[in-house]
Amino acid sequence: MVTKKKSHLHESDKNILVIAGEHSGDLLGADLLQELAILEPEYKFYGIGGEGMIEHRLDSMEELEHLSVIGFSEALKKYSFLKKIFYRVLDETTHRPTKLAILIDYPGFNLRLAKELKLRGIPTVFYVSPQIWAWKFNRIYFIKEQIALMLTLFRFEEEIYTEYGVNAKFVGHPITKRIPEKLKKEPVITEKLPDSHHGYTVGLLPGSRKGEIRRLIDPILGTAALLHEQCKLEKKKIVFLLPNINAKEESFLLEKIDALKQIHPDIQIHYLWNASLRVMETSDLLLIASGTATLEGLYFETPMVILYKVSLFTYLLGSLLMRSKFIGLANILSGEEVCREITQNECQPKYIFQEAWKILSNTKLRNKMKGILRDAKERELGTTNASKKAAKEIQSLLRTLTN
Repeated sequence: MVTKKKSHLHESDKNILVIAGEHSGDLLGADLLQELAILEPEYKFYGIGGEGMIEHRLDSMEELEHLSVIGFSEALKKYSFLKKIFYRVLDETTHRPTKLAILIDYPGFNLRLAKELKLRGIPTVFYVSPQIWAWKFNRIYFIKEQIALMLTLFRFEEEIYTEYGVNAKFVGHPITKRIPEKLKKEPVITEKLPDSHHGYTVGLLPGSRKGEIRRLIDPILGTAALLHEQCKLEKKKIVFLLPNINAKEESFLLEKIDALKQIHPDIQIHYLWNASLRVMETSDLLLIASGTATLEGLYFETPMVILYKVSLFTYLLGSLLMRSKFIGLANILSGEEVCREITQNECQPKYIFQEAWKILSNTKLRNKMKGILRDAKERELGTTNASKKAAKEIQSLLRTLTN
C-alpha cells in the first residue's frame, strides 16, 4: 500500500497526462505507473490507456481499442475520429492543469501531440523511441525541439540521440523482466529431445499473424523435410518443434504438418500451443519469421535463420524507406548479420536448408553465434528493471520542473 506524503504542491500541479495507443504501450504504461506511484504518490494520472494502466490509477478518457490502428487504410478510416481524440486531450489539459506528459510509443499521434503540448507549456517525456534508425531519421530534429526527455529501450538509441544533442536516457527493455515471468506460465516441453552429441532440436516459428504464417509455413516445413533427410544420412536424430499462438490458424497448421508426415512418416515434428519461449530456450536453431520474435531469440542467445517474405509492394516500399541494413532485431542490435536473413524469392527450402545445415553441423559456428548474441543482449537490453529506471528518470525531471 502506498503511503501518501504531505503535499507540497498546488492542486493544479498534481496532474500527469499519460497516453498509450496500443496494447504494448499499455503493458509498458502499467509497469511505469506502478513504479511512479511508489516514487511520487502525490501525482494523479489521466489520459488514455488500457486495463493495465487503469488498474494503476489512470483516469482514462477513451477505450484503448478505439485508438488501435493496423495499416495505412485503417489509419485513413480512423483519421477524423483520432483528430477528435487529439483535440479532446488538448482540451482536457486546460481543465486539468498538467505538470508533465508521458507519451508511450504510438509516434504518429504522440509526436504531433508533443508539439501542441509544448505550445501550452507542458513538457513531454517520450517512452519508446520511434525507430529513427530504420526510417524517418529526420524526426530526430523534431524530437530535439519538442521532447524534454526521450527514454530508450536500447542502448544504441541513446547513443544516436546524444550525438544529436537530444536529452535521452537508456532505461532497458522490459523483455528482460517479462520473458522470465511468461516462461513460468508456458507448458514444459515433454517430448523427448536429442542431446547435443546425438542430434539437434530445431524450432519452427512462422510468425503469429495469418499473412506471415501462410507465406512462411511451406518454406519452413520444406526445409524441415530436407534437414530430416540429411540427418538420416548422417545417422543423427533431429526433432522439430512448431509453437503457435494464433488459434484461428491451428487447423491450417495441423493440416500442413499432417501432409508433411504423409510424405515423411518418420519425421519428428511436434505442434505445441502457446510455448514459443520454451521452444526458443530449448532449440539448437530457430527458423524464425522476422519481427519481435527475433528479439526473444536474442534473449535466449539461440542461433537463428531469419525469414522475411511479404507482398512485392510492401517489399519495394520498405526497400525505399528503410535505413537499416538489417531486418531482424537480433542483427540490428548485434551490428552485423550474425543470423542470416533470407528474404522474398530466396525464401525457399533449398536456400534455407543450406544455411540451417551449415549452423547445425558446425558446433564452433553455433557457439560463436551464441557469443555475439549474448554480447548484444547484455549491451543493448540492460539487466535492471526497465520500468523502475524509467520512473526514476521521470522523477528526476519532475523535481527539476518543480524547483
